[in-house]
Amino acid sequence: MDPESESRVEGVHKFGSWALNNLQEGSLGLLTFREAPQALQPILATESDSQLDLEALHYTGSRSQPRASPEAAAGLKSADDAEPGGLNAEMNSEEHDLRGNVLAKAPLRLYDCENEVLKDQQTYLQETGHTIPPYLVVSQVWGEIKHQMILPTVEWPVAISDPAKWDTILAYCKADKRVKWMWMDAICINQSNSPEADEEKAVEIPKMNHYYRGAVACLVVPSDYLNFPLAHARLVDLSYNIMDANASVQDNAPRIWESIAVLDAVIGDEWFWRVWTYQEFCYQTNISSLMDKNCASIYYDAYWTGGTDYDFIHPGNELVISAPRNWQTRNLHFQMKEELEQNGHVNLISLIWQISHRQSMYPVDRLLGLYGLLSDEEKVPINPSEASDHNSSTAALESMWERMMAKAIMSGRVWSLLHDSPEPDAVDGKHWMPHITAPNLWNERFPGAALAGLHPETLHHHNQKDIKIADNGLHIAVRFVGCVMGMSTDIGDGGGEMNKITFCTWFLTANGCNTDPIIQQLQHGLATSDMVASNEIQSSQEALFAALHASSYSELMGEMDFGRKLTYGNKIMGWNKRVLCFQIEGHRTPFVVLAWIHCSSPPKMGDCWIVDVTSEPAQTVRRWIVVNKVGPKTFRKIGTVRAWQPIGAILNQSSVRIILD
Repeated sequence: MDPESESRVEGVHKFGSWALNNLQEGSLGLLTFREAPQALQPILATESDSQLDLEALHYTGSRSQPRASPEAAAGLKSADDAEPGGLNAEMNSEEHDLRGNVLAKAPLRLYDCENEVLKDQQTYLQETGHTIPPYLVVSQVWGEIKHQMILPTVEWPVAISDPAKWDTILAYCKADKRVKWMWMDAICINQSNSPEADEEKAVEIPKMNHYYRGAVACLVVPSDYLNFPLAHARLVDLSYNIMDANASVQDNAPRIWESIAVLDAVIGDEWFWRVWTYQEFCYQTNISSLMDKNCASIYYDAYWTGGTDYDFIHPGNELVISAPRNWQTRNLHFQMKEELEQNGHVNLISLIWQISHRQSMYPVDRLLGLYGLLSDEEKVPINPSEASDHNSSTAALESMWERMMAKAIMSGRVWSLLHDSPEPDAVDGKHWMPHITAPNLWNERFPGAALAGLHPETLHHHNQKDIKIADNGLHIAVRFVGCVMGMSTDIGDGGGEMNKITFCTWFLTANGCNTDPIIQQLQHGLATSDMVASNEIQSSQEALFAALHASSYSELMGEMDFGRKLTYGNKIMGWNKRVLCFQIEGHRTPFVVLAWIHCSSPPKMGDCWIVDVTSEPAQTVRRWIVVNKVGPKTFRKIGTVRAWQPIGAILNQSSVRIILD
């Protein structure tokens, strides 16, 4: 080694010793390490798997159905054995099946707007020759309920804020001579307080997607139905004159700013913030004009950076926007519409996160209101008591959610383990289960702690080994990736917090750790950051790599502008992050990753592990979980981390049965 290199290495080691001592003494408090690496011993107590399995309780429902036995198969009649008239019988059977399909998608009731009469399925199908007639579906928000409206032929009172709103709806439907039929949940689903009504709701709610899809159009009735149309028309006109005409957003900034009250009137309407209206938005393509993404994006583009520098903006003296939540962070609903059109359904976890800011009168509506958007493999039967749960308790919501999570995991789909949605106060045995309320962005118990982290790349991950759910947790076969030997403090959001990540990465690089995994994560953050222009991505990534391999701390500090850029990077931004240093069995050099770990559950040094919960080829796995050992064979999930494919190639492929608490 040449003298210059020796001097550099000596300087790094001296700085490393100084930094390590100072960090451990709390001067900076960023990193903590075990005193010395210990042998990797993920396993566990010596009791046999058979003893472990004896404790497990199979969840009702199997991943596969048994094949028909030869005896059963032999009992089926062949075509040659068919009775006389078999062809006619087959035709009658086809006709019966066709009629059955019609009935399955036909609304239980439709309202005859022409005659102002509610008619049941049998009655209106007789009138239409047993075909579903063209009908409008009404998507409405009643607002504050002030009246119980009585309509002829409707056997239950219709809750409404203003009877004039119903008159407006009916007048519109009557004026449209193309369609005489209308479906609206408050009128066409029994709203009375009775066991029969509860059973009807449990059956009808899962069918509502068919009703929205089958309608010729969707009539949206906003909460402020009198003023909304004018505000929406002005917003569409603005979009047409600027975005569609390819005019400069910046050149039109004053004009856009002057009309921001119009945007507020549209997106601030209660219709955009209710759970039940979301699936109606997704299923009807012509609704998208109500909140065209171009309309919103012109405001976003004009004021995302440097908005307060405009001399015509006075944020201290004027209300910019009063919508109940940050509208720009929820532009994902257009992607949801595309996913629905392509697949016929939307992923459950992503959907729960997407509607987390929306409001519902009752907690259970958080699932019932979006049930029609889910695939059949994610749905569970709705209990009548759940469909009519009109109290503030979350018991019905949580019961339904637990059945859905159990169904997913028992089918071998492990995406529910690979998202970041913990419940720190869960009862023992259920910490593994993502919590229905966790996707809320903020939690009062942990101020400033963003709870949800979504990882759609894990949706197709499976574990085909035997999985069981017991009172003490989830019994599952996993692969141990490595033992955590060092960790940073909890890292939050913002440029200063991002600088902590880059410092930890530089320090661990200088001390001989393999930081390629975390550097790849940070480079991905730059590639997805709003603060990095597309033509600057590669140069920014190269500059970051050079800075993290700098020979001195001062050289690194000269590049600390990365903190601002990384703040807006995908999978980098947000709270609840830790830099983890872990060691793989049989490999001396530790690896470094950036993990998502909730601030309420820090890693237990020496008993913290990174685990692969899939049974797929290790090189193809996209995400691992981070667990603390809490018992002889029991581990508790505390977070997740992005998998690094080169590590998968050197892992021990054997699996170990554990219990996830």
